[in-house]
Amino acid sequence: MLQSRAPGHKSLIAFRYLALASSMAALAQITLGGVVRVTGSGLGCPDWPLCHGQIIPPLDFATLVEYSHRLSASALSILVLATLTLAWVFLRNNRWALWASAIGMGLVVIAAALGGATVLTELSWWIRLIHLAIAEGVVACMVVATVAGWRSGNLDVALKGNQEMNQITDGFRRHLYVTLAAVLLLILSGSFMVGYGAGSACATWPLCRGSLLPEGGVFAVHMGHRYFAAIVGLMTAGAAAMAWKRRGASFALGVTGMGLAGLFMLQILAGAATVWSGFSADMKATHLSLATLVWMSLVFMTAQVIVPAWSEANQRAPSISSTSPVEGVTS
Repeated sequence: MLQSRAPGHKSLIAFRYLALASSMAALAQITLGGVVRVTGSGLGCPDWPLCHGQIIPPLDFATLVEYSHRLSASALSILVLATLTLAWVFLRNNRWALWASAIGMGLVVIAAALGGATVLTELSWWIRLIHLAIAEGVVACMVVATVAGWRSGNLDVALKGNQEMNQITDGFRRHLYVTLAAVLLLILSGSFMVGYGAGSACATWPLCRGSLLPEGGVFAVHMGHRYFAAIVGLMTAGAAAMAWKRRGASFALGVTGMGLAGLFMLQILAGAATVWSGFSADMKATHLSLATLVWMSLVFMTAQVIVPAWSEANQRAPSISSTSPVEGVTS
């Protein structure tokens, strides 16, 4: 049976920073994808994998935007592959680090194939929606890999990390799972809204055509996205409050909760500003980028409470009990 090599300090540090760089590259990839979409540059390169039949195409604006998006995808692929390689060689017994990296790599390959299909089918909206979902999946995988890397180390580090996890209640975990699903659905509902042709249907905020319930399909779809955002906002606020309550057990968790709440507030303001700006390309791209940052923050928070700390000494630190909540703290 193949065994992983014991991770030295340098290899572990390399894995941590590669996973972090992959997370940032995945965020940049989604942001650039948003820029491609809102500037109408999706067919700046009408063929795939080449662009205008060339490796280095003529750089007019639309081509430059789309080509930059493809180059960022190539950089992301290299980073994720390097992360997976280090996980396989040095952290094979750390299942969270290995599987998060492996699934992330698989999703990158699928995203690349869908990116080509998006071009060849002339940007069918439903393919773009699936493409976005997979891209957000890559972000999630690499954030989990990053947390797994930073929670790996010597036995003392593993013991301390798992003692913190022992103080997290099942109710908090369940709330995070549901909120994660809701945030992802909210992001995808925004993509559906644009694909349906309702992205700019409501030119005022918070009302639409002077009404809370305007008549007409496109208006209903647009307002449905806003109402769903309000519900998800309450769920996110709840997750942030729960995390802040547990800052005594994990200061990082409390800080993440406050960061999550702040990002969601910025996202709401960006949504309103998008309408007030007349749906400017800059604000639409910012809106999507902030949505992905909210998603990243929530995944990061969830990973902190489900990914066990790990050490090579015992393959995994002592088992986690989810039945020992912080005294005086409930879900």
